[in-house]
Amino acid sequence: MQPKVSMVVSCYNKVNYISEMLDSVIAQKWDNIEIILVNDGSNDGTRNVIAQYEGKLKVRGYEVIIWDQENQGVAAAVKNGLKLVTGEFVCIPDCDDLLHEEYVSAMVNALSQFPDVNCVVCDEVTNRWDIGFAPEINIPEIVLVPNQNQILLTKYMMRKLSTSVAVIMFRTTLISKLRLIEHFITHLSHTQEEQIWLPILALEKSIIHLRKTLYNYITRANSIITSQVNMEKIYQHAENRYQLSRDTLKYCMDSTKKFDFYCKISYFIKYELLIRRIRRNPQLKSYENDIINKFVQAVNDTGLLPCNISDNHVEKAGFTVTYFAISNYLTNYLPGKKATITTIRSTKGRLIAYGAGFAAKITLEDIMKCNITPTEVWDIKAQPGDRLFGIPLIPPDFDSLTMEDTVMIFLYGNQDVEYKLRQTESNVFYFQDVLNDLSAEYYPELIGKQVDY
Repeated sequence: MQPKVSMVVSCYNKVNYISEMLDSVIAQKWDNIEIILVNDGSNDGTRNVIAQYEGKLKVRGYEVIIWDQENQGVAAAVKNGLKLVTGEFVCIPDCDDLLHEEYVSAMVNALSQFPDVNCVVCDEVTNRWDIGFAPEINIPEIVLVPNQNQILLTKYMMRKLSTSVAVIMFRTTLISKLRLIEHFITHLSHTQEEQIWLPILALEKSIIHLRKTLYNYITRANSIITSQVNMEKIYQHAENRYQLSRDTLKYCMDSTKKFDFYCKISYFIKYELLIRRIRRNPQLKSYENDIINKFVQAVNDTGLLPCNISDNHVEKAGFTVTYFAISNYLTNYLPGKKATITTIRSTKGRLIAYGAGFAAKITLEDIMKCNITPTEVWDIKAQPGDRLFGIPLIPPDFDSLTMEDTVMIFLYGNQDVEYKLRQTESNVFYFQDVLNDLSAEYYPELIGKQVDY
């Protein structure tokens, strides 16, 4: 008999989207599912949709638990949902996203291949789990990733790994082993991410990476990430995330030295979060320089680097290049020599940036500070007259590429695009490789040194 999988879904005011998500649950190629729908005080009709789908889910053969509570936030909803779990495995998808039909079955299969490993993470349609790195080619679909010296925790804290909890499945035994319910924080938290990920990456010896796109995270037009323009609220959110990380790390660190190390990272990472939010919303641009200065000061205050970072150096190299240099140092990552920068700067034909989404909006302007300016930007949504940072924005034209052209991919994960580009004669690089090489060029003092934590 198939092992039971418990799916905890926090539901709040998603009346226009939750039916599609529940349809994707019904379409799963796994039959033994316990779906726990926690209605967090919805007032827009979401609860009615849940009622309509209760019968459909039961006809599919699933166990259905519906928990109604006053609006307390997603953290409280997830906590209450975890209390009701009776399955062997647990996953926590969002109520307005879409699941691949093998979302459950493929992750259960991966865990069954490694009975001593407690957690598997899959990729999203637009984001790989290891978003801080260019994708590797010709490696197995299922990879066991060691967590020696809590290196995965460091990478997570430095945003080299996706922070979404919706892409993981873990054994139910972790709930008690990691004391997740006992330590779940709800009074200052509107997120469950750190409270699941931090204990897992602090205490588990390895993680399974299922390199398969099984989750479709949908960015809505009214998403708080893109629509929030109240800087005071954004800053408070970053401050809450910082405090949440500290409080969560407090109970899962086995030494004061490690706790201090990760708290210092949390201290300056809150400014990195702010900068990402600012760069996604042009209305917040006026705050950017001040927040970057605060980031630099926070990094220097921690004393984690072998040297101080100067404001002038950041102005010259750009924030993103500086951040990659710091991140690579703290994660003991040594960029491989791929001649990326040499090839790009010696391009005889066009230098093309592929993608005008979040990755480009956050990083491209800094890359341009380092004497790398694309002649054009390709994006499937481009309209006549569109520009990005003053560069013409046009639809992709793969047939026009020649061996003299170079393409930089500004996507966190899109296998179809990469495949099409690899079929051409052009040179192809990911933006992460560009930033890694630039960080080594502009911050050689941080390359090849090992951080002690």
